[in-house]
Amino acid sequence: MKRALLRIEKWLGLLTGLSGILSGLGMVLMILLVFGNMSARYLFGTGAVWLQELELYLLAFTVMTGFAYAMRHDDHVRIDVFSSFLNRTGKLWLDSFTMLVVAIPISALILYYAWPYMAVSYLRGEGSPNAGGMPWLFLPKAMILFGFALVLTEALRQALAGGRRLIFHYRRPRRTSKPAREA
Repeated sequence: MKRALLRIEKWLGLLTGLSGILSGLGMVLMILLVFGNMSARYLFGTGAVWLQELELYLLAFTVMTGFAYAMRHDDHVRIDVFSSFLNRTGKLWLDSFTMLVVAIPISALILYYAWPYMAVSYLRGEGSPNAGGMPWLFLPKAMILFGFALVLTEALRQALAGGRRLIFHYRRPRRTSKPAREA
């Protein structure tokens, strides 16, 4: 059982690690695209609406894949008002509780409501309201699904890791000081 949970935790970690690579790749592509669009507009007096909208699609991709990676490396926004007063064990309890009560349910709720939002957009064939814009408006909406699936994955991984650390903490034998022998 312990090995199976460790294996699950490892696979979930690999998924969120992959999200960081994807986010970085999306950022590089977006920077190159913005530079290319800016160069085309100001140096050659030309440009395309769909390329400008592609920048927004890449931004949605980068942000939504970056959430889980930021959670993994503890670089996300957090309120340390409560945890600053806690010891290491208290912080483990707080982090595990937060993952189980806040991050997992909210991610599941967003996935539940984002699916029809994206599906309706896909079925209607929604496109950009701008002439010459991107035809697939469902793609940035799908990024909501993809991003929060990754957040759910990372929240599950952190909940498993927190539970494992807490079990290890409470199973450790406590050191007791032995009374010194009198001669």
